[in-house]
Amino acid sequence: MRLNDKRFWIVWVIFLFFAVTICIIEGGSGDTALLGVTYALSLLSTWLCHRVKPRTAFGNLIVMIAYNIILGYNLVFNSRYGAGITWWFLILLLNTIQSIILLVYSIFIKLRTPKYL
Repeated sequence: MRLNDKRFWIVWVIFLFFAVTICIIEGGSGDTALLGVTYALSLLSTWLCHRVKPRTAFGNLIVMIAYNIILGYNLVFNSRYGAGITWWFLILLLNTIQSIILLVYSIFIKLRTPKYL
């Protein structure tokens, strides 16, 4: 079964919309800018992985959306009494780790495939 590119791009745009919404709700601060950069890195890494392995990128995007919805909800609505820094840090940490792993995986797969001229 071949992955349809439309599904990937629809989910990618949904994640982009979610990331922009979270950054707007959190307000304009340095912490929010760092969160925005992390979301951008996540979107970039899934796009690059999609160029190498579309099914892997689609699966990782679904997983990213799942945990970002949970953590984003808690960041926006359950961030009283200093808990917001915990949710912010978890979003930052998980997105960064997953993005780095996706980038390393994409580079490894790209270098491993033989080039036929």
